[in-house]
Amino acid sequence: MPRMMTLDLNLPQVLIAYHSHGGNTRKMAEALAQAVSDTGCEAILETVGESAMEKLPSVDGLLLGSPCYFGSMATPVKQFLDDSIKFFGKGMLVGKAAGVFCSTGNIGGGGETTLISMTLGLMIHGMVIQGIKSGGHFGPLAIGEPDERVLAECRDYGEQFSGLVKTLFADLY
Repeated sequence: MPRMMTLDLNLPQVLIAYHSHGGNTRKMAEALAQAVSDTGCEAILETVGESAMEKLPSVDGLLLGSPCYFGSMATPVKQFLDDSIKFFGKGMLVGKAAGVFCSTGNIGGGGETTLISMTLGLMIHGMVIQGIKSGGHFGPLAIGEPDERVLAECRDYGEQFSGLVKTLFADLY
C-alpha cells in the first residue's frame, strides 16, 4: 500500500515512485525515502500509478524504482513513463532531479539495462540525472532481497540525491 509522508511545503519535495511485486524494490524505496527525509527534503513514497503521476509536475525530484523483468523495467513502471508523455514538451519536468533504482533476481539478470532504460525516459523529459559515486553507478541495484550493503547504498544515494535537489532549487526554499 503506498503511503505519503507528511508534506512540508517549505522543503524541496522528492517523489519516490516504484513498483514492487515481491517487496525487494519496496524495501529499497523505503530506505531511499528515509535518507531523503533525513537530509532535508520531503519524501513522498508511492507506487507508480495515477496518484504518483499527478504529483510528478509539482515535486522537485523523482526517484523511480522497478524490479527487473526479462532485462527491463516492470510493465507498471513502463506505463508510468509512457503516461508521462502528457508532460512532454510543456517544460513541466525539465531541470528536475531524477534517479533510478532496481532489484533483480541474479547477477547478470539485466539490472543495469533496467536502470539505463528507466534513465532514458527521464532524460528525454530533460530531467537532471543523478548517478551514484560508488557501487552501482547508474543507481542502487539489489540482487534478490536488498542486504545491508545495498540498503547502505540506498541511504548514500538518497543523501546524494537530496543534495542535488537542494542545489537545483536553492532559490525556492
